Amino acid sequence: MTAIPRVTFVLVSYNGREMLTRCLDTLAEHTPGPYEVVVVDSASPDGTGEWLAANLTGATVLRMPENLGFGAGCNLGVQHARTELVCFLNADVEVTPGWLEPLLARLDSTPEAAAVGSVLVFPDGRLQEAGSIIGGDGWSRGLGDGDADLSPLYPRSADYSSAACLLMRRRAFWQTGGFSPEFHIAYFEDTDLQFHLRSLGWQIWVEPASQVRHIRHGSSTTPRAIELSAINHEVFVRRWPEALAKRPPVADVHEHWHRLWWLRDQLAPYRVLLTTDEVPDPTQGQGAQRAWAVIQYWRQASPEAAVTVLATRGDPAALRATGVEVSIVDDPKAWGRDRAGLYDVIVALSARGFPLAEQVSRTQPQAVRLFDTQTFLHREAERRFSVLPDAEARRHCATEAAAWREAERTALSWAELSTVGSQAELDWSTRYAPQATLHVAPYPVQVTPAATGLDRRDGLLFYGAFARTATGNEIAAQHLIEQVLPLLDAPRLRVIGAHAPDSLRAPGVDVIGWVPDPAPYLRTARVLVNPSPAAAGAQTKLLDAMAHGLPFTTTPQAAEGLPLGELREHLVAESPAELAELTQRLLDDDAKWTHIQSALLDLAATHFTERHFRSAMAEVLIHCGIAPPATTFATATP
Repeated sequence: MTAIPRVTFVLVSYNGREMLTRCLDTLAEHTPGPYEVVVVDSASPDGTGEWLAANLTGATVLRMPENLGFGAGCNLGVQHARTELVCFLNADVEVTPGWLEPLLARLDSTPEAAAVGSVLVFPDGRLQEAGSIIGGDGWSRGLGDGDADLSPLYPRSADYSSAACLLMRRRAFWQTGGFSPEFHIAYFEDTDLQFHLRSLGWQIWVEPASQVRHIRHGSSTTPRAIELSAINHEVFVRRWPEALAKRPPVADVHEHWHRLWWLRDQLAPYRVLLTTDEVPDPTQGQGAQRAWAVIQYWRQASPEAAVTVLATRGDPAALRATGVEVSIVDDPKAWGRDRAGLYDVIVALSARGFPLAEQVSRTQPQAVRLFDTQTFLHREAERRFSVLPDAEARRHCATEAAAWREAERTALSWAELSTVGSQAELDWSTRYAPQATLHVAPYPVQVTPAATGLDRRDGLLFYGAFARTATGNEIAAQHLIEQVLPLLDAPRLRVIGAHAPDSLRAPGVDVIGWVPDPAPYLRTARVLVNPSPAAAGAQTKLLDAMAHGLPFTTTPQAAEGLPLGELREHLVAESPAELAELTQRLLDDDAKWTHIQSALLDLAATHFTERHFRSAMAEVLIHCGIAPPATTFATATP
């Protein structure tokens, strides 16, 4: 069966036959079919139109009697398109491998988007344009022009994206009436079209996963381009006086950086800054799962919202791919000054993110201040203190606990609203900081609809990220191996988690370490055992186990805040001997194991689903004066 083309490529040519043929060659080389091509020649005096008519096969060639300009040529080309989508492509563009698929994916996933543009790069690979901003003076500025580093780019809704390479819904194009005939030959007609689309409620996107090479002014000269731009600039300003009156000028943005960021984000329904010490990677644990969930809530609550994460270290690639701006900074004060007055909300993600939030908030007096944490880090350190083996380690832990206690006390006072992960944390912080406004937003999990049964499960599992210094997870794993495992009937134990130390290796222990997805292990183990001395980090692992139908045994500290009810006596133990006894029962008693699996799945579905998390976070948005989303969405994962 022959596939139906989705895209018609519309090219308007004026001279430059060699450049045009190179464009068509790279299109054929790097674009999966089927597709259609329409080339409109604007009466090229160098014979390009005649050459096209005689030599271009498998495409529609249209020849205008005179040079009526880019807009008129595109309108003519679209009239001959039969496909759902049209892609405007300048003759001085060379597409690259894999360029089209991200554009299609963006339109498929964003029904509000009328068009999506590629990132334009110079032939030498330098960034030319990742969307543009339009100032109140009517002039545009391509974002990133000439920058060598493409990594800070992320998918986003844009003011406008160049029609040098722009994929558009054909129905949206005709809803505007096409390119306006008021514009002379070239420049500003694509800006005008996208202003018109936005006035009709459509969005325009830029997708950095799609990059194409662009020879700027390839079919013209720079002086001629400046001349044409000046002519059409007057037309554009005349057509959009009210929209432009609300914007600062784009001129001299390098001297007034706050203008550039305001213009970039001025269409966003809200602008939120989330701060953390390290860019969260949910595969690494250490509280990153909750931070990721909170960031993605803000990202998905409104497709056009401007969401920025500020950190001092980490790999931003996965987060940027979800449409989040990530800035890694050494000087947060200078960074904040460049964006003075920009953000509506600042969120400190745990006490680790509070120092950045506190510094940047001095340049954002208008922003609502939020503090979010799954658990309080000083409580985790205090609990770890009681089980550390030597005096030096305990002294270090006591110092750490005191520092975290002061930071969290200050953060609760700084914030206008603080969100915590459980009722137990809420009760504790109410006593500790009675002046704070507090709210519970439980960590969300995706409950497995049909959890794996006993016939496909065996052995024990320890699940938790480690670090290069002793952590609660390392202490818990060592206690499990040294004090609990010897009391059991020699079951198999698998240990998964980033940076798992070699010191955990022992007979019957399979130290797997980091895994890209823990789900296969959560679906195949019989019991998860976590004798954690602290709640920080452990609770999210217990919730993940619960959502996959994996019964667990643990300590009162790790289970604090979980509404286990009558299950507590079967799952929570004080001593290694008691923990071993509860674990052995789950290994031996199939009926008890099945009952507990069912009860845990019900508990997860009742208290910890994404629906509950979204409902709690919607109240946070309302507190910030932001309308919560009317539709549901799923928490994105990398």
